[in-house]
Amino acid sequence: LPSENMLHANWSVLIFGDSWADYMHPTWPQVLGRRLGAKVLNFAQGGSLCGDIRNQGQRALMSPQVSRHGGLLPPETLIVIHTCGNDFIMKMAEAFMGGGGLSSLLGMPGGASSIATPEMLQPNPGVREVAIIKDFLESMHRAGARNFLVSGVPIFLDMPVFNMAMPIITGMVNSGKLEALGVSPGDPPRLAVEVQAIALHDRWEGMVQDFNKQHSDSCCVFFDEVAALERLRLSFGAAVFDRSMWDFSMFHPTAWGHEQLAAEAHRLSTERFPGLKDPAAASAASAASTASPASAAPKETKGGYVAAAAGSGATGSTNETSEVKVNGDKKLKVHIRNVKGDIAFEVTCNANWNTSQLTQAVLEKAPSGFADSSCVCVFAMKGKFLSESDTLEKMGVQDGVQLIAVVKPKSAPR
Repeated sequence: LPSENMLHANWSVLIFGDSWADYMHPTWPQVLGRRLGAKVLNFAQGGSLCGDIRNQGQRALMSPQVSRHGGLLPPETLIVIHTCGNDFIMKMAEAFMGGGGLSSLLGMPGGASSIATPEMLQPNPGVREVAIIKDFLESMHRAGARNFLVSGVPIFLDMPVFNMAMPIITGMVNSGKLEALGVSPGDPPRLAVEVQAIALHDRWEGMVQDFNKQHSDSCCVFFDEVAALERLRLSFGAAVFDRSMWDFSMFHPTAWGHEQLAAEAHRLSTERFPGLKDPAAASAASAASTASPASAAPKETKGGYVAAAAGSGATGSTNETSEVKVNGDKKLKVHIRNVKGDIAFEVTCNANWNTSQLTQAVLEKAPSGFADSSCVCVFAMKGKFLSESDTLEKMGVQDGVQLIAVVKPKSAPR
């Protein structure tokens, strides 16, 4: 809208990342800048890896097109980062295609037994990449930037590339190649990817929260791209979404798809960044708050954008739920959520418990419908399932940590 464009005409949007930010048609970060009416400068490069954002940042800081005040980026600068799609998803696809994956799909010799396990399906994913993004955020902060929009990795299981890869992942599961994740032969193949996607989501979200804690003068916002895709698929319906969202690559959004993601990112940006808020909307929200001061602000869930799942360990809840000892046993408060993210609750347990004892406590505390007698419950932490032999403390479970509870049929082997 013209009024909106005039409102943010003094802003600049600097874009960094991969082909979800730089493609043959306008990408959602570019469309976001257009919707804001801001000056858009795109330093992203299609096909790049996470480590390439360092060079992209250097090019931006040396560019005469980038506005500066006193040698620094002005406060009306929004840094948009979308990276790691190639580090995880495309590397996985290339490993499958180059390691017998295509042969497996066509029923030819080779297949899963000859494929090296890609990084996305290894324990504790994203450690190196988050460190790189943290360094990039710090460098942009030193350069004067104070507003950052960081997208998550789009590990969206209804993306065509995952549908193509699922038979190969099934072969890897059944051949025992994913035992390091705690995924055993006979387990659903989607389970391995879902757990890894959650681990990356939580790692990215924790990184953003940590940056905000360390820089009170800044606003760093996590754009949960997977949740946005889930909302869009629900809104448009699976048939329309699946037909319209993806281009021939089976991995990249169409121009229409980027427009829809830009709408989600725009809504988030105008809600979260003080300088981009719509004054009329802010006044209405303030009036509503004043009218009912006793009502608490609703908690954001995984279906929202930036809040961690209830009580995520990344939120700093360890300070709020400090460890206590009862009868000589160290008590831990552990936050439990299901894979979908629509159920979250808290249980208290002993550090010397095993997973069987934890399971009993979780099932006693869980809301109705969480699991039935025909199922078992296993737990994942940082992209890896907890074993059944060690104590929680030995496996690194700390006070305030978040565990993903996966409900499985009793017949499924462990």
